[in-house]
Amino acid sequence: MPMDFSLLAADPFGALSTAERKNLILATNRDAWTSYGLQLTPEESEMILQTEKRALDAENLVQLGSDITPRIIHLFLPSGYLGQHYALRVAELTAAFYRIKGSLQALYDEADDPECFLSDNALLDYMYRFFVSPNCAGDIDETVTLTERIIVGGMRRLLEARAAKRKAAAAAFQGDPVTRALYADLRQLETDEPGYDTDYERELYDYKYREAMHTDVFGNYAEDYDVETAAYTRGTYAEELEEALRRNPALLLPSADMEAEWEQRAEEWEELDAAALAEQKRRNGKEL
Repeated sequence: MPMDFSLLAADPFGALSTAERKNLILATNRDAWTSYGLQLTPEESEMILQTEKRALDAENLVQLGSDITPRIIHLFLPSGYLGQHYALRVAELTAAFYRIKGSLQALYDEADDPECFLSDNALLDYMYRFFVSPNCAGDIDETVTLTERIIVGGMRRLLEARAAKRKAAAAAFQGDPVTRALYADLRQLETDEPGYDTDYERELYDYKYREAMHTDVFGNYAEDYDVETAAYTRGTYAEELEEALRRNPALLLPSADMEAEWEQRAEEWEELDAAALAEQKRRNGKEL
């Protein structure tokens, strides 16, 4: 999956025009109004766009993928925390996303490890789970604080661990001929298509733990979202995740199946908004 951002000096809004981005945001009104009785005005959409631009400029980021704000709206609306000052909350969440993305991008640039990064969907999922948990209960500042500490901190540890592993492997390769031969065999195992026996032998030490924690980390924490029942769970989502990543930072990266599920959800939102735009176009009898 390609990176969505870079530090290139370019138009931070990429190929889409301001009017197109404004329409993408306003297209969410149909779903927001039908399901939650909320909608944005053209002026509020413009305000959100200006907030997004300032956030991109502040982090020196360039958006190369699809627009984030409509995705934020669809994802965070069910939380029940956007009703009051709806437009302002959307703008603040958009700015929060770019702030965290900027922190992660700084780590990626320093580590130069292109295979290790969080997709936008994964980052948004983490943010949402923090946002609705008892730790935050809709507090955006606290959501940023937890995401910076747990997710950005976890990514830093993961990148450091991967760098240390590469350094150790390089050192081993510089050793005696027997060590080099052994390392070459191990490298071949890593590049071969994994079979059950190979995968089992390589992951035996923590296979059950990794499977359990992947289920835990990306599972359903609905009970933890309810203050009344949170005291009877093992801990809030933030506490459980922080402990899991402290033990094994590799658990920060979701599975390919989860990424595919998130991507499908994003595509469904885009189709929903495209239908809303088409309906508005027919209603107006002209291009928006």
